[in-house]
Amino acid sequence: MKLWRKAKRWSGALLDTAFPPSCASCGGSVGNAPLPHVCERCFKRIRIIEDPRCLTCGYPFFGDADSHEDCQHCERLTPQFGRGWAVALFRGPVRDLLYALKYSNGLWAAEDIGRIAEYAEGLSDFLEEATLVPVPLHPRKLRERGYNQSELIAGSIARRFDRPEVARLLARRVDTPSQTQFNRVERYRNLKNAFRVNRRVEIDPKRHYVIVDDVFTTGSTLNACAAALQKAGAMNVDALTIGHG
Repeated sequence: MKLWRKAKRWSGALLDTAFPPSCASCGGSVGNAPLPHVCERCFKRIRIIEDPRCLTCGYPFFGDADSHEDCQHCERLTPQFGRGWAVALFRGPVRDLLYALKYSNGLWAAEDIGRIAEYAEGLSDFLEEATLVPVPLHPRKLRERGYNQSELIAGSIARRFDRPEVARLLARRVDTPSQTQFNRVERYRNLKNAFRVNRRVEIDPKRHYVIVDDVFTTGSTLNACAAALQKAGAMNVDALTIGHG
C-alpha cells in the first residue's frame, strides 16, 4: 500500500510537469500561485477567518456578536467539545477544493487544503501537542469512496504543522443517510450514538484531542464524535474544520 501511494505521488508529479494543473475554482492556469491548484486571482478570494470569532464554531463575529449564545450559526448547539476552530469561510475556492476532495476523487486537493490552513493565524498554537482525530466514515462508505477525506485533511495539516499526530480513534457504527438532506434538528437525531471509540484504543484523559472534519454546518457530527470520546474518558476535546458556512 505504501509503495502504491509513493508511485501515485510520483506519477502525479510527472503529470503536473507535463500538464500544469488548472485552477480548481475557475479552470484557468495556476502559474506561480501560492497553491498548487488555485490561481492567483481565485486565491485572493479565500476568506481566512480571523479574530474575533465564535469560540464554539469558529465563525467570525464581524463585530455583531459577543458570545456563543449570540452566534446564529451555533446558538442552538449544546457543544460536547471545548473550542471549535474553522480555517476559512466555505465559499469560492475553499468550497471547490473540498467538493473535489469529497465527491470527485480529487486527492490532490488535500495538499492545497493543508497549505490554506497555514494562513490561519493562531492555528499552530491551537494544535500544539494535539492528537488529530478524523471524523470516520462508515465501512460501506469507505469502501465506496476508497478513502476518508477527513483523514486526508488531518494528515495534510499534521505534515504542515509538524507536531500533531493523527489517530484513528473513532468508528462509525451506524450507516446514517447523508446529512445534507436533513434540517438542524434532524441532523442531531440522525447522528445520535452513531460513533464509538475503536476497540483496544486507550484514551488518555490528559491528552488534547482535536476532531477534524471538512465543514462546520450545524456541529452535529463534531458533537457526536466528541460525545464518544468523552464517554471513553477524554477530558480535553476540541474541534477543527476547514470550511464554515
